[in-house]
Amino acid sequence: MAVLVALVMALVAGVIYLGRDEYHQLSRENGATIGSQTSADELVGPGRLKIGEAERRASGIEVAPLEAAEADQLVDIQGEVVDLRPLVEARARYATQSAEIRALRSAALAAKAEAERARALFRDDRNVSERAMQVAEAESRAAAERLAAAETMLRGQVDTLRATWGATLADMAVNVESAGFVPLAKGDEVLVQVTLPYEAEAAAANRLLTLAPVGGQGRSRARLVSAAPIAGLGGAVGAAYFYRAPAAGLRVGNRVVGHLASAGGSAAGVVVPERAVVWFAARPWIYVRDEKEADIFERTSVSATRLVPGGWFNAAGLEPGQQVVVTGAQLLLSEELEFQIRNENED
Repeated sequence: MAVLVALVMALVAGVIYLGRDEYHQLSRENGATIGSQTSADELVGPGRLKIGEAERRASGIEVAPLEAAEADQLVDIQGEVVDLRPLVEARARYATQSAEIRALRSAALAAKAEAERARALFRDDRNVSERAMQVAEAESRAAAERLAAAETMLRGQVDTLRATWGATLADMAVNVESAGFVPLAKGDEVLVQVTLPYEAEAAAANRLLTLAPVGGQGRSRARLVSAAPIAGLGGAVGAAYFYRAPAAGLRVGNRVVGHLASAGGSAAGVVVPERAVVWFAARPWIYVRDEKEADIFERTSVSATRLVPGGWFNAAGLEPGQQVVVTGAQLLLSEELEFQIRNENED
């Protein structure tokens, strides 16, 4: 009996699985999807949806015009919170190696003194044998070589740190007296590597950096540490720098965006309402109504790096008065992705 029940359940599951596409197609043709009303009539192109006025209102999708705004020109940056564990571990290895060197130095000094004493005794009527003198000298040379090898290894560790992290961070890490490294090591602060575009003036890096995690709302103020010798974010094009910022809201591996003040005066642009922005593929988007065909909405990339009163400031790519979806953008994104999945299944 149990076997029969299992077979029936398996048969029902198979029918449901094989008929899922046909069911969704019938639901679409009848104007509904499971659990919610369909909001879009069709996908007219990549990132473009057609939705009638009545359907839009029934779905609660609202639009509003973009407002003009002016703001100080800024340099947009992108970056990532860096894993400091390799630097902290290198700091511990440096401390251990330094302690070993101090012990080796003491041993080398003692061995040298013993060799000198043996030579003096040998010359003074051979109060020690020549063999004893030679053994003492050999031990002194060996102790000196062990010390030299350890010091070379330590210099190599420091050179590697400087090549990877830059001289400033490397020196902070290996200097036990450095108070600046303690907040980073304890996790009170995080290290952020950012990339500035090459066209940004060199002085921009010294200004206070405002940053936020991608998709997050919290803002942090970061201070410059030094230039970074290795490019970050998969080799992003631009000048790389290290900044330090409070750890609140930031975790290792977080992608961050932000801006630095520029010396270029003010810039004209628009304010994109925060509620109009949806995040997809780790990027911010909005849906803009087509100026010629009011039933078509196109997903458009925007900048979400500078928060101003009313939303995100965008200096390029958008114009005042353009109609954007301010309520229901997430619904349109879901509809767009559903269309794509269904088309892939039909193929």
